[in-house]
Amino acid sequence: MPHIDPHEHDLVSYEPTEPFNPFQGLKLPNILQRCWSAPDSCTPEQRPLLFSSSSTYSYSSITPTPSPPSSLTEKYGTCTEILHYGSYSSVRLYTRKPKPGTGTNGTPSPRQLHVVKIFRPSSRPSITTHHRFESVLAAALSHSHPNILPTLDALPNSRGDLCLVTPYCAAGDLQTLLARDSRPLPLPEANCLFKQVLRALAYLHARAIAHRDLTPENILLTARGAVKLTDFGSAQCLDSETYAVSALAGTGDDDDDDDDDVPPGVRGYVPPRKILGAVPYLAPEELCGAGADPRAGDVWAAGMVYVALRRRRGMWRRASEEEDARFREYVDGRKGEGFEPVEGVGEERCRNAVYAMLDPNAARRITASQVLRSEWMHGVGVCDAGETGW
Repeated sequence: MPHIDPHEHDLVSYEPTEPFNPFQGLKLPNILQRCWSAPDSCTPEQRPLLFSSSSTYSYSSITPTPSPPSSLTEKYGTCTEILHYGSYSSVRLYTRKPKPGTGTNGTPSPRQLHVVKIFRPSSRPSITTHHRFESVLAAALSHSHPNILPTLDALPNSRGDLCLVTPYCAAGDLQTLLARDSRPLPLPEANCLFKQVLRALAYLHARAIAHRDLTPENILLTARGAVKLTDFGSAQCLDSETYAVSALAGTGDDDDDDDDDVPPGVRGYVPPRKILGAVPYLAPEELCGAGADPRAGDVWAAGMVYVALRRRRGMWRRASEEEDARFREYVDGRKGEGFEPVEGVGEERCRNAVYAMLDPNAARRITASQVLRSEWMHGVGVCDAGETGW
C-alpha cells in the first residue's frame, strides 16, 4: 500500500493575479552602455551579455553623450556609512544635505538618503560578465513591482566605477527586525510581510526569474512597513528551452511574451551562487546539486522565512537528513504527527501551506502563486504601505 503523506493537502485557490508588463518602453540607462561598452578583444565568457548592435540594449558602437552627466556626489552627496564591503563591490549610504531655503515655512528640508552599490573593476572575465549581468537585470527590474527594490540611477563615480543607486529603506532588513526582540512577530504583521514577499516572488517566477538568495537579510523594509526584495546578484533568468516558463509560474498570466521582459543575452546565464549565510535557507535539492528548477528553491526559502518570522529563529542548520538531526526529525514528522516548530506557526490552513512550501520533493512543492491563491493567504490583508510599495 503506498504511503500517504498526511501533510499533503489540496489548497483551495481564490486570489486572482493581474498580469502587467512593467518593461514596456523600458530603456537601459545610457551610463550602462558607456560603462559596459564591448571591447574588440572581449573573451567568449564575456560574449553572452554583449548584445547585438540591433538590440535596444546594445553595448557596441556607443557614441559619447554631448554633455557629461552630473557626478555621483553632485546628485547624491557624500558617503556617510559603508553598509557592506565585498571582494568585488561595496554598498554605501550616501547623504545629501538640503540646500538652504529649500524647506517650507523657513524649515530646512530633510536629508536625502540613498544606497549606492559600487562595482569595482576586475581583470577576471567571469567577474566582469557577472557585474554586467547584475546591472542589466537591476535596470530591467526597476519600478517593476511595488515589493521589489527599484534601481533609481546608474552612473560612474570619480574613478569610473559603475554605481547603481537605490532608495534607502529606513527600517533595515528583516533579519535586523527579527534580532531586535525574542518575542514572536504578531500574526497579522507576519502575514502581511510574508504576503508581500510572496507577491514579489510570484511576479519574478512568472517571468522565469529565480532569485536564488532569498534570506531575511535580502528582504528590506521601508519606514511604513513595505517589503522590498533586493540583491539579485545570484538571480537566474531561466532559459525556456531548459525550464518550462509556465511550469512553476502558475499565475494564470496570459502574457506570452514573458521571455521578452528580460533583455536578450541574459537568459541562460547562471551567476555564481552566494552560499555563505544562506545554507539554512537552501532546499535539499540545491545542497545535493539535483538540478531542479531554482524557482522551487525560492519557495522553500520563503517557507523558511515565514517560520523565522513566527519563531524569530530557524529550524535547522542544513536541509540534509545525513548531516542534520533536526531536519531528519522534520522529515519523519511530516509522515506522522507533524513537526513542532511548524505546528506552532498558525492555524491548520497556514500549517498546510508551510508544509507544502517545505516539501523535500521539489517536484511536489507548491508554487508561490499557488500559496497566494490558497485559503490561508486569501484571508490575509496587506497594509497600505505594502500595497503601494512605500
